[in-house]
Amino acid sequence: MDTSSLWQGTAAKSACLPTLQTDLQVDVAIVGGGIAGLTAAMLLVEAGKRVAVFEARKLGACSTGNSTGNLYPTVDVNLQAIAAEHGPGATAAVAASRGAAIDLVARTVERLGLDCAFERVGWHLIAADAAHEQLVRDEHAAATAAGLEASLLDGAPLPVPGVRTLRVEGAAQFQPLAYVRQLAQAIGSEDCLIFENTEVLAVDDEPPLVHTAHARVHCKQVILATHTPAGIHLVQSSMDVVREYGVAAPLHGEPPAPGVYWRIGAERHSIRTFTAHGRDYLVVVGAAHRLGKTVVGGERFDLLERFARAHFTLGPVEYRWSAQRYRMPDKLPCIGRNIDAKNTYIATGFSGDGLTYGTLAAMLLADDILGRENPWRDLYRVGRIDRGQRPEGFEQASTRAPSPAPLRLDGAAARAQLDGVKPGESRQLELQGQPVAVYRSPEGALHVVSGKCTHMGCALKWNGAETSWDCECHGSRFDCAGKVLEGPALAPLPRLDTGAPAGGSEEPDPNAGDEE
Repeated sequence: MDTSSLWQGTAAKSACLPTLQTDLQVDVAIVGGGIAGLTAAMLLVEAGKRVAVFEARKLGACSTGNSTGNLYPTVDVNLQAIAAEHGPGATAAVAASRGAAIDLVARTVERLGLDCAFERVGWHLIAADAAHEQLVRDEHAAATAAGLEASLLDGAPLPVPGVRTLRVEGAAQFQPLAYVRQLAQAIGSEDCLIFENTEVLAVDDEPPLVHTAHARVHCKQVILATHTPAGIHLVQSSMDVVREYGVAAPLHGEPPAPGVYWRIGAERHSIRTFTAHGRDYLVVVGAAHRLGKTVVGGERFDLLERFARAHFTLGPVEYRWSAQRYRMPDKLPCIGRNIDAKNTYIATGFSGDGLTYGTLAAMLLADDILGRENPWRDLYRVGRIDRGQRPEGFEQASTRAPSPAPLRLDGAAARAQLDGVKPGESRQLELQGQPVAVYRSPEGALHVVSGKCTHMGCALKWNGAETSWDCECHGSRFDCAGKVLEGPALAPLPRLDTGAPAGGSEEPDPNAGDEE
């Protein structure tokens, strides 16, 4: 199944960027070429720093390019939950900081002339039924207390069942992949070097040094703008990792007013429209699940399509995709200097609000590196999670790929088990005392890889919707041949056919994902 996003299908192609081949000296090395990394690069270069951005695949093609394209001052966990966890004053700070990030995107679009369909809209929370109406009313109170312009409406502003709707001003929408591609083109220079297909294999904090397959990068600071920091870090020990799915189909008839629409009921859906090449599309996102906790397949997309067709007149679904969200236990992201680090900065735990938080993270990190005050620095500081309780395996940060043991299987019994896997089927087996993950493609190609994640050895689950092995612990994902797709894992899964890791310094996939 093709799982390209609407943004990947409608953004103008960008020029190919180089792969780093020789050693480099810069002030700041930024790992990750999504909205967080590129915005940080823009701000640092404007302040006189020399920076380099390293993207493992193509700019914006993972989290940024698989997002909803929505920007809003509210949060997906609800402002009332932030108030309960951090006090009522925190909601005003969260709303103000996220509003400032949206304003930065708006100024950047205007200043650089970016053609990315940026538009100011309202954000809506629709109660599908009476059971959810009080939550909407409570969120209205929380939004008002946070200083946001909010109002309650009867019914629903979409052709979906709804009893009450909260509308909050100050949101926006855009084409996120067009935004980051054009931003990279606008800021690229001798002082802002941007590399694609450049996989970072390790990061040293003191002295700061970035290792890639072909070169080393000497710098003063490192920013890990990879949605979750690559390697082993304390922040990963308690993050909740959820995968969510999206579909887009041509919309027939008059489209609803532009806006960010969330509907809460038995299921939760994010709904918006987008116009590209003279065609109106309906975008529906939902069908979320904890990553790696269950085997999933194409039914996730089917659920979204059934919901959309029940309320809208649509053509065939043209785009199907998914994205990952990482949420901290206290419901705020971690942005700033990493724990146990002197020169390494991270930004993670954005939950489902990554485009706005990614922009805000760039603002906070740039100010920190430049020695400038920021009113929201302490609210999001990484150190707040270090409460003296470090789980086993998280004694200190490590941003270096381990060396997984080769996977070697011999004997007729093992071969017989593998031969029993049918085309299109996946299995998890134990062969000669080793856990293995097996998939045979519809064309008959057999892929046998280690059944343990190379990040910290957790179990894997099959994701048939995207033909991937997903880690149940910290969000790492691997393709059927063992190559890292996203998450904190640095090393690919060892595979049977060569007894050596898949991926590594092999030719990178130009269509795979990035950061954010």
